[in-house]
Amino acid sequence: MNGPISQYVEASLILEELIIHIPKVIHGVSAVETMRQEGSRNWKQMEWIGFWFEHLVETKIVTSVGGKTGPRYGKTVFDLQRKHVWDLKVHLDGADWLILNDREAVSFCIEDNDGIGYLIIEGSAQFDDDGTFKKWHDEQKGAQSSYEFERIQRGAPSRRRKKVFFPKRLVSLWIPTLSDLATGNKDGWLKGFQKGMRNSNGTLRREKFQIKVNEVPNNYILIDRML
Repeated sequence: MNGPISQYVEASLILEELIIHIPKVIHGVSAVETMRQEGSRNWKQMEWIGFWFEHLVETKIVTSVGGKTGPRYGKTVFDLQRKHVWDLKVHLDGADWLILNDREAVSFCIEDNDGIGYLIIEGSAQFDDDGTFKKWHDEQKGAQSSYEFERIQRGAPSRRRKKVFFPKRLVSLWIPTLSDLATGNKDGWLKGFQKGMRNSNGTLRREKFQIKVNEVPNNYILIDRML
């Protein structure tokens, strides 16, 4: 079946399976170790929560409900595709905006696939204030990453790591058309991000979308469920 009912059914199937596999508390050490043991190439990433979420879907959800990696537009690869295309995001309590994907890639995806959906896990984080998690994670990585080397060369401070994540909520959104993107911009719950910003090497960053999750109109929300 096409239309919102089809998207709702698919989101429900995915989220019901997710609920089975999401623990009440996720420790960074165990999440990183699991990703490494199960062959994820992203276990070294500093923002481990989002990569843990992607890995969970790849290893547990897809095997249960089916699907595959979504389409690629430039350097942007969307996370999941069954009948519809979905991307996975993590939103921290208290954060106003949630950064989405490359603006151009989102637009192409909507045009080619009759919309795009977002599966969002929201929760709170405990930060690594004493640096023990960073120290442990760096030791596991061994060699210094190019990102860390460049940061030190610039004299930039190290970003504070998150060491524990407490999942609280699952939200599924569906944006059906380019017209809805324009509506979001006009109404203020969707806007551009990092336009004109540059990387450390001076190259321009690709502009992305960001969304104010708690202000998205109800007609774009498929599911909103507390864990």
